[in-house]
Amino acid sequence: MKILGIHDGHNCGATLLIDGKIAAAVCEERLTRRKNELGYPEKSIQEVLDIAGITAAELDQVAYASNFMHTADHLDRAVEWYRAGYEEQMRDRQRDKTYLQAVFDKRREERIAQAVEHLGISEDKISFVEHHLAHGAAAYYGAPFDLNEPTLILTCDGAGDGLSATVSIGNGTQIERIAATPRKASLGKVYSRVTYLLGLQPWEHEYKIMGMAPYAEQKYAEEVRDILREHLKLSDDGLNFELASDLESSYIYHFLRDRFERKRFDAISGGVQMFTEEILQEWVRRAVEHTGIHRVVCGGGVFMNVKANKLVGELESVDELFIFPSCGDESLSFGAVWSEYARLSGEEVGKAREPLQHLYLGREFSDAEIKTSIDAGIEGTGCQVRRYEDIDRTVAHVLAGNNVVARFAGRMEWGARALGNRSILTNPSEWANVEKINAMIKKRDFWMPFAPSLLAEESDRYLVNPKGFESPYMMLAYDTQEATEREICAAVQPRDKTARAQFVYKETNPSYWNLIKAFEEETGTACVLNTSFNLHGYPLINTPGEALEVFFDSGLDYLAVGNYLLSKPDCSLPEGQE
Repeated sequence: MKILGIHDGHNCGATLLIDGKIAAAVCEERLTRRKNELGYPEKSIQEVLDIAGITAAELDQVAYASNFMHTADHLDRAVEWYRAGYEEQMRDRQRDKTYLQAVFDKRREERIAQAVEHLGISEDKISFVEHHLAHGAAAYYGAPFDLNEPTLILTCDGAGDGLSATVSIGNGTQIERIAATPRKASLGKVYSRVTYLLGLQPWEHEYKIMGMAPYAEQKYAEEVRDILREHLKLSDDGLNFELASDLESSYIYHFLRDRFERKRFDAISGGVQMFTEEILQEWVRRAVEHTGIHRVVCGGGVFMNVKANKLVGELESVDELFIFPSCGDESLSFGAVWSEYARLSGEEVGKAREPLQHLYLGREFSDAEIKTSIDAGIEGTGCQVRRYEDIDRTVAHVLAGNNVVARFAGRMEWGARALGNRSILTNPSEWANVEKINAMIKKRDFWMPFAPSLLAEESDRYLVNPKGFESPYMMLAYDTQEATEREICAAVQPRDKTARAQFVYKETNPSYWNLIKAFEEETGTACVLNTSFNLHGYPLINTPGEALEVFFDSGLDYLAVGNYLLSKPDCSLPEGQE
């Protein structure tokens, strides 16, 4: 059974499921080279079909994520919505419901027609999966848990299909929703409006607010938190978010602007983070208490907040926790294919469905393709290039010399996090490497931390993890061990000493594991600093040609592409094959 999932909104993309297993997934931005691409993901649809070696005619089902999705043009003007206040709320409440239904029906017809025309399939193969069901299904079916035991499923985001949060119970192939918060009382919208107010890009720069939050003084952050409590609270039963006044979350810009006047930017960041952490923790605690289920899976953009996830995992009542990776709307296509697979397969899904194994779901390039790109790319540059039988050990050796190496290897990873295959790496023990990478390429805001990739079996050496939660996708932050914090200081949040860690497993990425292992053998440190391989403001690179372009357009000295290592003219290469 072959099912294609389509997300045609913000950060659009496609996922292909074959017989219960994710075969390929790609975000459109990687192919168009426009960050957070919008609209129908024509290129990524073709890409996942090509990766799997099938044609559209072989598809059994095509599942759109979300019953309703705005057009790309409308989404491109999203920031215009953010300046809305009470007057706009009153105006919008007068909108004729028949008009809204007409817009919904028209968009549904347009979306069906787009898939039919592009894929050449019949309408009866096209279905729609409700937005929060897709978020929940991604977390539930993607988790490494037995489906035959009850699982608490939580979703929380800005909004989708009229909702902003849900509480459900998964058991077998059944997902039963027991609570739903309407879009008007949205925790996600609070965070995104604060992002906009601070002059950053909503739907993209929320992580910068989270990164600044630890620098705020407690008492000033609490003042901001208390202002936000005037807007949003939990329901009496603790299962829903509710408005604390008549002002809906989509219309709080003027409220925030007026109440935050003369508040420092770090206090605002700290306050919205504190508010988010506290209300999210209490919501999860109450949901666990209500259901008696201590295994929790989570999806939706609010759970991109790794610091809040850390605190959720520390709740005494949470025994098991899985946050779907890169769980913003880009993950909806995963939930769409798994949800449809469960519907079409019935009870058999429990036998055939394979939980998420890894995120290396993009295209892989052959040695010949890589060599062709290198030959074309280095002509006239004076760069050196050599091929190595053991490229991973060679890269580890260069890193041990305190150099920065951009790495292009294997299949491209899916999602917002670089997980080693499209990454820039360096020695995490040297704080000066933070400035070195920023000067070379990243140009990150001064307060933003980098992240560590570490051998999974050595994680307890560096991280405080009493419940043994795994983190292969960088979806959790951890406190660091005081005894070894200095050893990975460049990959740690300098203010609060937490780390958004990637556990690297030999089974899922043997090449990257071997690299870190070789680095440990040379330095004693079972960890490397890992950041995404891209120019500032652009998506992660996808092809060998793009790797070379970024190499030459930046201050990078070394580039590993497949089995080849390149260096700029003034840098030396280790011995190897010419």
